[in-house]
Amino acid sequence: MRAKLFGYHDLPARHGDYEVRLYRPGDEHEILATFNRVFARVDVTFKARTLEFWRWRFAENPSGSQMVLAFTPEGRVAGQLAVMVNRVWLEGRPSNFAQGVDQMSDAALRTGLSRGSLVGVLGNTMVNLFAGPGPEQHALGWGAPVPAAWRAGKSFARYEIVRTQQKLVAEASEVRTASAGGIELEEVSAFPEEVAELCARAARTHGALAVRDKAQLEWRWSRHPEKRCRIALARRAGVLVGYAVAARGAFDGKQGEWLLLDWLVEVTDEGAGHALRAWFAGLAAAEPARLVALFPDSKREWLDFQRAGFRVAPTRYFLIARQYLRGYGAQWMNRHWYYTLGDTDLV
Repeated sequence: MRAKLFGYHDLPARHGDYEVRLYRPGDEHEILATFNRVFARVDVTFKARTLEFWRWRFAENPSGSQMVLAFTPEGRVAGQLAVMVNRVWLEGRPSNFAQGVDQMSDAALRTGLSRGSLVGVLGNTMVNLFAGPGPEQHALGWGAPVPAAWRAGKSFARYEIVRTQQKLVAEASEVRTASAGGIELEEVSAFPEEVAELCARAARTHGALAVRDKAQLEWRWSRHPEKRCRIALARRAGVLVGYAVAARGAFDGKQGEWLLLDWLVEVTDEGAGHALRAWFAGLAAAEPARLVALFPDSKREWLDFQRAGFRVAPTRYFLIARQYLRGYGAQWMNRHWYYTLGDTDLV
């Protein structure tokens, strides 16, 4: 069944018994009810999502979010396709990526429609509304899907696999430290305004990099409703040349590990990397737990951490992407896109 593509002026629209439309304030209550019902069925470790967390993730994100929803005649959410917007530097110019999250379709509310047709309508509507070359549009759709979402998504979208994601792991005693060469390290509770300048400089060495400014980073880490994050800044002669964010948490089926949530270091400043790795290892020395970091295997950090004693280990995850601009497909993203664990919705 070919999904109808709706434009702004066509919404809300009917699809079978469903009303398809964009999110409106107040919808979060029905969204949460369906989310908690659907995901509890497929994940034995599932913890019910709170309204506080939903508002933080979607309503408060400085980069924005979009949701396409299907409602039953009774006003219940039968399906959703949501994206968290990532403001990015794409080869030196501002753009946006769309990270697909919380894709769901409630079998108990799908009367007379196959799962794929409803998911297809929502996905194609999202693309029709938001994908394209404009500065406010999505240049790329991406995600780290669970198997069920991957099976559903690839049936209606031309997703490609960017990479099978691996992680880097070490015990604190295994991390080899080196001279920081004049780096001043400081642990802080808030990010300085100058972090945007560090991000802009880093963007010149990465083809694609999510914007990391004070507003985005403080939303992501300082105001996270469920994590208490540790933040370290590295300066050389007073200039910010790197930062790292870490917290104890769950990832890839493991609980209570020290996760390196975010990391950005001047490509030419090895001392900053040495200082921040030593800080990260020091957290695990004080509160023993395995250290875990995640980077693209095409980036310098992947090898730097191995040289410092981290080992490569598999994860259950893989990254997928759908390009909306010619030239920025999975192969290009594999080579040029810099991300960390905190760019994903996995933590």
